[in-house]
Amino acid sequence: MRRSRLLLVLALLSASCSGVKQIKMKLPLKPRLPLKGNERVAVAPFLIVTQAEKPKDRSDLAKIDLQQEFHRFLVQKLERKTKLQVVDLSEGITLPTRQLSELSRSADFWKSVAAKSSADIVVSGSVEFKIEDQTGYKSEEYVSPINGQTYFRQIYVEKSGYLFDIVMLIFDGQTGERLLQDEFKDFRERNPRRTSELAGLFQNLFSLEDQILNLFVPREKSVQRYLFTR
Repeated sequence: MRRSRLLLVLALLSASCSGVKQIKMKLPLKPRLPLKGNERVAVAPFLIVTQAEKPKDRSDLAKIDLQQEFHRFLVQKLERKTKLQVVDLSEGITLPTRQLSELSRSADFWKSVAAKSSADIVVSGSVEFKIEDQTGYKSEEYVSPINGQTYFRQIYVEKSGYLFDIVMLIFDGQTGERLLQDEFKDFRERNPRRTSELAGLFQNLFSLEDQILNLFVPREKSVQRYLFTR
């Protein structure tokens, strides 16, 4: 319905114009955290919620450690694409709980972690990577060949893919209190003939990179706009 309204608005506006031009723009996005840009950031371990299913015979994911893989990804991106001083806490830290809600309220624990690493902020959270089945009915619009009108119909779609769900928790180094909590999700459709679990993992991570970095530093967002010409 939203798409139909947009098409109708464009049609009405273009009726009074000689043409419509579609352009791509990049809009600046301010960082979610009010940082100076040179703070000392400690990256602590993340909770692993659910991993993709591992077949008994062979699986790419069976060969990797999801915790270490995501931890390495986050540390590398912060080191390469920000001016933050990154402290890798992948070893020597044991999380006080396996519950995300309790982890977000463990102010004393995060304060001690920050003190030991001389960090201004500490990053942790949870990571979930799994194969998700999204098979079901969805609405689809079509134009009737009889009267030319647009209708909506229900069609059955078989769809499964890789879901990456990341919850980022960021804590103040001085107080241990939570500064920010945000969640990032990405779904990539699965092609059993060509895409492995490991390839799906990195496709998800690549698509979420800018959103995660935008917590700490400015980024750009690509959008499409329509210009009406006379």
